[in-house]
Amino acid sequence: MGSHVINKRIMRQLIILTFAVGYGATENSDLPSLQLSEDLFSSTSKLEGLVAKEQAVVQMLEMYAAETKAHLQTIERYIKEYKLVISGVSSAHNLVANPIDAYMLVKRTTVEWDGVERAIYLMANRSRGVFDQVLDFRHDQFFPNQEDLNGAAIALVRLHDTYRLNMTDLANGILKGTPSSKTDYFHSQQDLGARDCLFLGKHAFNRGYFDTAVQWAEAAISKVESGDETLGKREILSFLDMAVRVHDETLERRGPLGAYWQTNPVPIDKHLRNIHKEKYSTLAKSKFIPKLWREQTDDEETEHYERLCRGEKMLPAVVEAKLFCYHVTRNHPYLLLQPLKVEETSRNPSIVIIHDLLNDGQLTKFKELAEPKLHSSRHKSSNGQGFVKSMIRTSKNAWLEESDDPMLSKISKRITTATGLLVQEKTSAEDYQVANYGIGGLYVTHTDHLMHNPDPNSYGPWERLIGDRLATLMVYLTDVEAGGATVFPRAGVTLWPEKGAAAFWYNLYRSGEGDDNTRHGACPVLHGSKWVSNKWIRYNDQFLTAQCGLHKLDKYRLMDG
Repeated sequence: MGSHVINKRIMRQLIILTFAVGYGATENSDLPSLQLSEDLFSSTSKLEGLVAKEQAVVQMLEMYAAETKAHLQTIERYIKEYKLVISGVSSAHNLVANPIDAYMLVKRTTVEWDGVERAIYLMANRSRGVFDQVLDFRHDQFFPNQEDLNGAAIALVRLHDTYRLNMTDLANGILKGTPSSKTDYFHSQQDLGARDCLFLGKHAFNRGYFDTAVQWAEAAISKVESGDETLGKREILSFLDMAVRVHDETLERRGPLGAYWQTNPVPIDKHLRNIHKEKYSTLAKSKFIPKLWREQTDDEETEHYERLCRGEKMLPAVVEAKLFCYHVTRNHPYLLLQPLKVEETSRNPSIVIIHDLLNDGQLTKFKELAEPKLHSSRHKSSNGQGFVKSMIRTSKNAWLEESDDPMLSKISKRITTATGLLVQEKTSAEDYQVANYGIGGLYVTHTDHLMHNPDPNSYGPWERLIGDRLATLMVYLTDVEAGGATVFPRAGVTLWPEKGAAAFWYNLYRSGEGDDNTRHGACPVLHGSKWVSNKWIRYNDQFLTAQCGLHKLDKYRLMDG
């Protein structure tokens, strides 16, 4: 009870400190996810548009600055002339004693003062006009708001945590690439300041990343000690002291990892670390052992997800040795001329990559058709009723029907040729979903099959007619410079995005039951832009092309022939 009271008091102090940073309040840490309105940060496409919008605002400000500068020069000339005259006389009597000086005084306070008044008037009117113009432009063009800033901050915190980025490098604008990257390091145009680091630290704290919160605060102190004057050291130390206390208290009472918190395996306070030296020594030395092809706890799944995102290998060598690359023709005339290039990545569940499924023109067309329709992605709610937006899935998506462009019908035929499954009828497959991921864009681990309730009456007539999602075909519309992999925690598989390639797997056993070994997630995009298109193929129309098995756990075979 005492611990709960202390943590509540600390949380109230944190919220007050967050307002003091000046970037605005973060979300309450008691909430498991941040509920968002339509946003900008979750899509690189929208952020690219923001660059052009900012340029338009800067052009307005440049014109305003040039006009203001001319008016300021009028005012400055008046002040300069006054000071020049007044510096040569000892009193007002001496100044007006000379008729020429008296004349110049009258001239300054009539003709020249009229010019000053006009300059002030024009500046005031122009300022009001520019203010209204910029305000209207920002309103009409949909500029980011506080939720976007909070979302972008959480994305940076997640990137640091998922990819174990070096905090000093990150604060200085340096990102270390992932195993799939062609570049070892990526450099930003601007570094983070002390105020940024503290702001990010408070977001990390509010999300339960207590270990990361301490690192961000230490980075803020380092910035101040290096000459950053945007923030006082005392304010940072106040937050750091609180973060360390909560970190160590949480570790001591609840352990290093839980549903809504994480800490280092050892206390930060040296005294506490020495008191329980043996206990924490054991925690620090604990070794990760993959837990594949079976149920995982939430914590285990998260750890597998993050390790796979970083490119860690989990499949035993004896399993990997049985995976092959091969050509598929299915004795189809089209494929006899141009066989499919198939790469096995897993046999349990069966997951393959079909290389070069689509060409550059088709990939570009997908993005062109989808971009005007992009809106915030949603996911199935925790109670299974409807779809919601949250930080569980940070991207924007659009739905494309075959009638939107003749090319889409041709691609559907190619998918049928490649997979042997029907996709062109509304009852056979869903429309194309195109998704674009923004800053740290991700989708946490989930299944694509949706019909988990054994009672068929819990679903609407349409869902019962078309059945569950039998299979997923996901096309990578772009390469990704770093991060953005698709990972399967139970299968121990990482798929790195490859432009034009498609990942394909069955979500169901041949009995129609869901295969939870297909649980997968989209890793955060560390650098670059990620575009994908999903085609979810429904079960009931495939009764001739993907027939039922004799056993409940019989699996479909992929890409035979």
